[in-house]
Amino acid sequence: MLNCPISHGIVNPSGKVNKDKINLVSGAVTPPFAEMVWLSSGGDAETINRLTSILVSMNTPNEREALFRLIQMLYGLLGLKLSKEASLMAGSDEALEYFAHSFIIDFGEVMHEYFAESTQKKERLLPPFHKGDATPVMSKYN
Repeated sequence: MLNCPISHGIVNPSGKVNKDKINLVSGAVTPPFAEMVWLSSGGDAETINRLTSILVSMNTPNEREALFRLIQMLYGLLGLKLSKEASLMAGSDEALEYFAHSFIIDFGEVMHEYFAESTQKKERLLPPFHKGDATPVMSKYN
């Protein structure tokens, strides 16, 4: 009983999922996952969009368990340990459905923040250019 969704407050004794608890769990496990995806991919938009597409397309009743196993596997490959509470989501179809939805939304939000920060950093690195400011560069090879 200690390793079931009810004992961890993920599912109420009545069988109803505790969406607040699931949101907390998702909110705790998604940012480190997203950070490692960002770092591992070098912030490559194509790779991140491909992963996001896979996560979204697998979030169906028939593939949700495989999606969860994929998340667990990726979590491990990225050197992370999925929390016990997150691992228990697979014990309830409703909890898993809401967790997968929350995880995908949270992942998208974190990635959006990373892309925005990356764009802002690039803009800060580029000096402003005004017409007429260009000075010809002379080299010893001219």
